[in-house]
Amino acid sequence: MALLKLQNCDAFVVRDLDTETPAIGIVRSAKKILQGGAKDLARSQTYQCAALGMRMQGASAGVNALPEDRDQALAAFSDELTEAVSAGSLMIDAAKGVSTESIAALSSADARNAARLTHVGKRSMSTHLAARGAVSCAATARSLDGAAIAIENFDDTGAAIAEMVTEAGARIVAVSTSAGAAMSSDGFSVDMLVSALANNGPAMVGSLSDEEIPFWKILGADCDVLFAGSKMGVVDHKGAENVKASLLVPTGPIPYTTKGALVLERQDTTVLPDFVTTAGNIFAGFPPNGEDQASLEAAVTAQLSALTDTILGKKDIAILEACYQAETFLGTWREELPFGRPFAA
Repeated sequence: MALLKLQNCDAFVVRDLDTETPAIGIVRSAKKILQGGAKDLARSQTYQCAALGMRMQGASAGVNALPEDRDQALAAFSDELTEAVSAGSLMIDAAKGVSTESIAALSSADARNAARLTHVGKRSMSTHLAARGAVSCAATARSLDGAAIAIENFDDTGAAIAEMVTEAGARIVAVSTSAGAAMSSDGFSVDMLVSALANNGPAMVGSLSDEEIPFWKILGADCDVLFAGSKMGVVDHKGAENVKASLLVPTGPIPYTTKGALVLERQDTTVLPDFVTTAGNIFAGFPPNGEDQASLEAAVTAQLSALTDTILGKKDIAILEACYQAETFLGTWREELPFGRPFAA
């Protein structure tokens, strides 16, 4: 791990492997961003790059600032890192607590393909491809036709997932946000869900159900497929015991702990690796065959479906098989593998 503490603001950048290898990752901002969590995120990103055959490492940045000071802090953060981004040694995307606009200077200096800055309707191409990747992995693991779906962390990516799985013949029986959860055995209309999110944000769950349901209860929703990814380790060993889904599909970095993943596997719940299922957005910055929407979607579907099919066809559990593949690639250009695999603490 290589840690850089910025001089012009209370911020840091963690690079997973070294200071020389090009690094790709996210920046988050809050009153206090913990470096331990940032290191876990960087490790997951390294494995994602390796799974895709990219000689890059993961990075994760944190800007510690109160809401009223955040814009000024992010401006200083961007100014100090613009040279590194322009040189191609660092590629940073906005994450929790950071808007795309607040790091616009870094985005404009970034050498990645401009397709990542385009939109599909009102959603960014990156969000759209992230959803396409998760759904492609899920559809490879099992048929979505007639499947009952629960989406933990129903945000823009969740809304895109809802649209895509419904097109595949599934129905959405549960959603959750930071404000709570809503469930319906008959299924929710996708139009209703998307409209509720647009009008009410996380409070949307209040318009979907008269019953107040804590957000964590979605883990026990009566469903076939659970998409989850609100935060690292959201599915720990205690929460895993309540999961009824036969398939867990991460929509964010390492949403499972080591113990949580083991409990799920013992319950015959297939757990797909986060660094594969969340890889769709990478294609927006590195389009392999074309930068139009159809080409990007085709590339995401083909590559991530193939990866999922391969790891599910091996004898070990899916997460470990994906780790083996990523480590095999890392071994072709690294003398030593990083210590520790991508699991939440």
